[in-house]
Amino acid sequence: MSSAAPRLVVSCEHGGNRVPRRYASLFDSPGGRAALKSHRGYDPGALDAAKQMASAMGVELISAETTRLLVDLNRSLDNPSLFSKYSNRLTEAERNEMLRSYYHPYRERVESVVGGGTQIQARKITRVVHLSVHTFTPRMAGIWRPIDIGLLFDPASPTETDICTRWQQGMLLTHRRLRVVANLPYAGTDDGLTTHLRTRWPASEYAGIEIEINHRFFKRSRETQRKIVQALLETFPHLET
Repeated sequence: MSSAAPRLVVSCEHGGNRVPRRYASLFDSPGGRAALKSHRGYDPGALDAAKQMASAMGVELISAETTRLLVDLNRSLDNPSLFSKYSNRLTEAERNEMLRSYYHPYRERVESVVGGGTQIQARKITRVVHLSVHTFTPRMAGIWRPIDIGLLFDPASPTETDICTRWQQGMLLTHRRLRVVANLPYAGTDDGLTTHLRTRWPASEYAGIEIEINHRFFKRSRETQRKIVQALLETFPHLET
């Protein structure tokens, strides 16, 4: 029986800095309001980039726009940074309610789409390629990051390594001025949603790639970032069945 092409899934965990009214008082200070507007509150430009990619690839976008300063959807339950210094002021019961309202529904939604896409029993689709779209700040703790785009993956996964190696090579050939690197500014095996999903499916059925775009492009203009995302789309490698 022949296999269909691998299925694409696009997600964006840090798409916005919205604060539900019931939690607004947590950020009712100059520092809190400033944190919400900064990269600590969300990934500037990530939602625009994810929408552009999902639209071009013809897939539904799974995204969240509630600030990660309440609960970080890209962190495991045992990660110390799951809650920020603002949400840690809440009681345990209140934090558990936040998990039930925001964290678990989002993670379960992504997992359901990935699992439904693989159709493991029917073997109609042999693999899901999940692109998790993020942006990063060009300067962290006063240190400049000389990176434009990071492709984060697990080097132990042949599929993820192949996709990202070919993608990086394509970008370097056609967009030489862009600094496209592997597993920077973070390691692809750091705690995250793709890392978790690798434990749910074997590498032959799931490939999780986190895309990190320097948010200086978005801060410059939306059109500047659109050109960067378009370059990624044009060089995205052909996926074999």
